[in-house]
Parts: sequence; structure tokens; C-alpha cells
Amino acid sequence: MKRAATVKLDDLISEIEIQMDETLTYINTRTGEVITLSSEEMRAAEDEEPLEIYPDWQRENIEQAIKIIEDEDEVYLNFTLRSEYREYEIVEEFIKTLENAEVREELFEAIQGRGAFRRFKDGIIEHGVEKQWYAFKEQRMRELVIEWCKENDLAIEE
Repeated sequence: MKRAATVKLDDLISEIEIQMDETLTYINTRTGEVITLSSEEMRAAEDEEPLEIYPDWQRENIEQAIKIIEDEDEVYLNFTLRSEYREYEIVEEFIKTLENAEVREELFEAIQGRGAFRRFKDGIIEHGVEKQWYAFKEQRMRELVIEWCKENDLAIEE
């Protein structure tokens, strides 16, 4: 059974790109709203501290966090996909698609060890495959989000 709201595919893809270690993302399944909260705001809601001790700009987010924590009707879906979105694996998949064996070898070497993403980005620019990379990455993220929405009975708007 599909949930009431429809969410925009591009909004969800953008959200994955900006998710940081200290943020959590939820979707309101009644409105389609995408909500991003910090771990600190979620802790504040769980600790039931008085809202007055927080700055005005943060109170609204803490109130939203309280709604999510107290959500007995399962209106909010956790859309924090850090564990499902593995950019390193996507980088490896992309490199395997490249036709030029020398470029593949150089990029595989570039992604080893510390500073791998920086060297990879320098390498794709140097070899002129930057546009291919971003198209590939976008497609993989689209597939991940579409699959997640199907699994969670959430309608998407493309």
C-alpha cells in the first residue's frame, strides 16, 4: 500500500549528496517533506531538555525531532542512507566501465589509501571522464533512491 505523500526524486538524491555523519534525514509520509536534523538536535529531543536553553533557530528543529521520536503512527520514515550509499564502491564500478585500460589502471591506483577521493577527482579531470563519472554516480543514486522508495511503499515524482 502506497503512503499518502509523493516525494521528489531529485530532492532525495540531493539529500544523499549532502548527508553528513552528524545528520539524520526523515521523510514525512503525509506531506512528502524531507527533514534533516543534527544528531545534537535528536539528542536534545531525547533528553527532554527545556527548549529555552537552545537558540531560537534550533528550537524548531528540536520540536520536529520530538515529533519524530514520539511518532506512534509511523508518519516519519528514516531516510538516512549512509550505510546503503557507498561512494567508494560506486567509484570502483565506474572505473570498471572505462574502455581505456591505462586510464582504468591509473584510476584504480589513485583510489588506494589516504586521499583516494581527491586523487580520483584529479584523475577523472586529467583523463576527461569527469562528465561520465557524474552521470554514472547520478544514475547509481537514482537507482538506490528508487529501490528504497519501492521497499518503503513511497511514491516518487521524477
